[in-house]
Amino acid sequence: NGSIVLRTTAGSITLNDGTAAADDTALSANGTGNILIQALGNNTDITANADIVSGSGNISVLAARSVVFNGTADIRTSSTASGSGSVDVLAGTGSITQSATSVFLSTGATATARLLAAADVTVGDIELTGGKVSITATAGSILDADVVTTANDADQDITAGALRLSAGTAVGESIDHLETTVVTLSARAGNGSIYLLEADALTVDDVSLSVNRVGSDGATLTTTTDAAQSDIRTTGGNGSIVLRTTAGSITLNDG
Repeated sequence: NGSIVLRTTAGSITLNDGTAAADDTALSANGTGNILIQALGNNTDITANADIVSGSGNISVLAARSVVFNGTADIRTSSTASGSGSVDVLAGTGSITQSATSVFLSTGATATARLLAAADVTVGDIELTGGKVSITATAGSILDADVVTTANDADQDITAGALRLSAGTAVGESIDHLETTVVTLSARAGNGSIYLLEADALTVDDVSLSVNRVGSDGATLTTTTDAAQSDIRTTGGNGSIVLRTTAGSITLNDG
């Protein structure tokens, strides 16, 4: 159940698979081992070209500038209780970018994932069935990594029990909505539109969550919280709100 802590003070981090063995994995912590990957220096990035995996530990990926997950690079863990299996990704001054085939996954009803970027967040697949997801693009947009030109794609970008979205600019695009399979939703856009396409029934209500940020000793966990957010709102500009379901009812609560 040992933890893995990898930090740099003045350089970027690149995670590759390697050939011995070629298993599409760069870091793997057995059992309940936590993982911290942190680039501390100014303008430093974390680039993952292979998976980051724990059995049921918490995973924190913290970059001073940007975080990029290329190809099929994933984050994978599981949650057996509130102190385990959270996913915590931070881009301090830049963006978080997943490829269309990158997956952030944590199983279990207590699973949580928090993505926070100063600029944009581009979503591949985030899968926390029954868990909670929060995505914040402080001065940018929350976008779908799937490239479309004329119509929405069939890939579900975010699967969760509850989803909290907050963007300084926009959420989704007019011909490339964020595709979701969630139970409860709250979304905010500061200076743009909101475009969401839900696969089944949906309730608009309060969503809050906490993740466990892994400390430099691999054992100390700091609770990092996104406070309750209600409603679907645009708070500036003249953006539109488009909320559709393909196979379920919509319930709108005050929160």
